[in-house]
Amino acid sequence: MIRQLTEKILFAFFSLCIVGIFSAIGIYYALSRDLPQLPADLENINLSLPTEFFSADGEIIKVLGERHPVVLDDISPQFRNAIIAVEDAKFYKHGGLDPIGLLRALYQNIRARRVIQGGSTITQQLSKNLFFSFERNWIRKIKELLIALQMEATFTKDQILQAYCNQIYFGSGAYGVEEAAQTYFGKRARDLSILQAALLAGLPNSPNLSNPFVSLDRSMKRTEYVLERMFRTGFISSVQKDEALHSELELAQPREESNPNQYFLDYVISKLEQDYGPELVHFGGLKIYTTLDTRFQRYAELAAHTHLQELEKQIAKRPGQDPLQVALVAVENQTGAVRSMLGGRSYSHSQFNRAVSNNRLPGSSFKPIVYLTAMEELGYSPATVVKDEPLSIEIPGTDIWKPQNFEEEFAGDIVLKKALMNSINVVSAKLMQQLGPDKVIRTARQMGIQSPLGRHLSLALGTSGVSPLEMAGVYSTIANQGIYNEPNFIRRIEDFSGTRLYERFIHGVQKFSPKSVYPLLDMMRGVVEGGTGRMVRRMGFDHPAAGKTGTSNDFKDAWFDGFTNDLTVTVWVGYDDNDPMLYQNGRGLTGASAAAPIWVYFMQKALEGKDKMNFPVPKGIHFEQVDARTGYLASPNSPEEVTVAVKDEVKLSPAPPPMEVKESLSPAQSTVPDAKAAPEGGKVPSTPLSPVSPDPVSPGAPQAAPPATAPTVSKVLDDSVDSIRALVKQLETVGNPVERSHGGPSEKD
Repeated sequence: MIRQLTEKILFAFFSLCIVGIFSAIGIYYALSRDLPQLPADLENINLSLPTEFFSADGEIIKVLGERHPVVLDDISPQFRNAIIAVEDAKFYKHGGLDPIGLLRALYQNIRARRVIQGGSTITQQLSKNLFFSFERNWIRKIKELLIALQMEATFTKDQILQAYCNQIYFGSGAYGVEEAAQTYFGKRARDLSILQAALLAGLPNSPNLSNPFVSLDRSMKRTEYVLERMFRTGFISSVQKDEALHSELELAQPREESNPNQYFLDYVISKLEQDYGPELVHFGGLKIYTTLDTRFQRYAELAAHTHLQELEKQIAKRPGQDPLQVALVAVENQTGAVRSMLGGRSYSHSQFNRAVSNNRLPGSSFKPIVYLTAMEELGYSPATVVKDEPLSIEIPGTDIWKPQNFEEEFAGDIVLKKALMNSINVVSAKLMQQLGPDKVIRTARQMGIQSPLGRHLSLALGTSGVSPLEMAGVYSTIANQGIYNEPNFIRRIEDFSGTRLYERFIHGVQKFSPKSVYPLLDMMRGVVEGGTGRMVRRMGFDHPAAGKTGTSNDFKDAWFDGFTNDLTVTVWVGYDDNDPMLYQNGRGLTGASAAAPIWVYFMQKALEGKDKMNFPVPKGIHFEQVDARTGYLASPNSPEEVTVAVKDEVKLSPAPPPMEVKESLSPAQSTVPDAKAAPEGGKVPSTPLSPVSPDPVSPGAPQAAPPATAPTVSKVLDDSVDSIRALVKQLETVGNPVERSHGGPSEKD
């Protein structure tokens, strides 16, 4: 019985072995047909083709992966020992695969619960970098191993090591050990000390995290690990290790990056690495055709530099304070193509890209999202009346919220267009109170904002962080009359053979109907023509334009988001440490004074010589002149008028006729004692018989008419006095709008 069982087990074992052998042969045969052909001389593939980046007009703006190859004798023995010790200690002993090293790495990674060691040999890594960077599956690993075995059978160990040292990436744009030595130490690869060699050998595993220019502490910890590996593998003694640790590193200064397109390129490269993997991006010989307009990029740098230099002569600065920073994003409305991206004032001083960082508060520049939601969800129009008054909102579990206007004044009844033009906070807060945050957040998501947004009423005033790139997408959607085009950076990607890996096709999504968005667009034109953004016109920009200013609490963020028919540009200005921006006299910098001038400088250059393009008016829209306080159609008695764009289905009403005194009355009888004389014609102005409600009202029909019964003389006089008193009180409350200068605390923003 036992003998039979043993025979069955042995038979099954040998059967599995035979099946395994033939399966392996079959897999090898199938995969080997697709393997790349090795050249006769490994030096022919020492340098993989560099990846090239092109601007929108075909100019090469970046070459990624340029290398300066050197022979093995021109590489410091210390570096050769260091790279072998840390990457492949048995390099000169194995035939391309190190099973024990693979198992050891697997054990260490499981023990640490994270990847701390790789199991690939130097030959496998070279195979992957040269041929299989773009593949990410188990078939790639098998092909990688097969090529590694072929390389080991074809070339000497020194040839493989030389190719590897010339191929790998060391961070800071340095490819190959010669370029890395020049970048980090300003010397040739043959002249590296033990400490310097160990630092460089530690970089390929994590070239960005271990970069000494980014974090010297983290880099030195990695260097200590490399030195320990060199000691344990017998390349250096204990004394040499200690001497190296106490020697001078002599780190060079980071090279100043003079490429004005670098913020744009950094963002594009990071996205490509996410989608295709860093190996293909850095070693694949790709051709990346971007949306960048190099002229616009120069204009952005010049505009920011010019205005910020002028501002810093006027602002108050504490000792040691960092300079003002800036971000600018320019988007083509019809395609979503990003034509310019400025992530800071100087890339050589700070590589942090503020254009894509979502930690800055948009302030009032968020209000158009609230207004659009109110018009969509509540049926409001630019002529809807809201009362600007002291407001207290009790929020469960928190203190009472009392939103304040910029100047701590209240306008009383005011139409929505005028409220947006003057950036009245109370009106925006009232709209949010009626809508609730969820509906506003849904609108923001439809317009491209992906950053976390707080579900609280103060969101109406822009109290959640967003990025300039996101805000450019929002305003471009408005300019594009409801069509959202995701901001995009790449038009086309080709591999080294010219095969297209990716091509961008315009596929905007109609998120809102044109006649729903156009009334908001027209309101934002009012911001530029006579509201908080009138700085645009004062500086001489005469193209049809619309936009909105934004200033966060304590003057920490200044924004101007604006657009023409073709181009949307968002500008942010502020300090990295969130310090308030104040003039020397204590006044705060606002979106109008800090950001709008940069927008104007940029736009004037970008649109130089181009025709002035009006915004097309969609079907179903008409224009009306309305009283800015009542929302009724304007009359000769209207103290202030404003033109609004409304949907055809919105019917605005004329103001009710003022009460008249009968013509039969004698002059003595029609005179009101102790009151202002009536206007010419015997007419006494009065407020509508049905007063404007404190809540939003769109006057869609005439107000109720007075009773048909003829009044007595006494009744007429009493009514006239009451009407005049009401009018005087209303005028005292409302007043006429005062033209305010830019840049100071009088600016509403």
